[in-house]
Amino acid sequence: MALKYILYFLIGGTVISAVTYFASHAKSLLAAFIANMPVITLITFLTIYHETGQKAVVPYAKGLIIMLFPWLAYIFAIILFTPRLGFLPSLITGLALYMTIASVILIKF
Repeated sequence: MALKYILYFLIGGTVISAVTYFASHAKSLLAAFIANMPVITLITFLTIYHETGQKAVVPYAKGLIIMLFPWLAYIFAIILFTPRLGFLPSLITGLALYMTIASVILIKF
């Protein structure tokens, strides 16, 4: 049982390391491609399916689509505010925006 969590940790760490490596070597498009590869969601779908069967996979996928909107607001805040406010304030603003929109969604659903 603990072995699967170690595997999840290693896969997640590998993805983060690859993204960081390529982004720090001026290959931001490649880094974004790796970050957006559905590796984590693929593994999540497989583990949810393994644990509970297909009954929980579809609601999880629907939740991912719904929570895409707060995530997009977060990303747009980083893009728009970083040149104006600097990185850290734009990151904090983006996170606050994400949490606010996500909270509204969670309360309504």
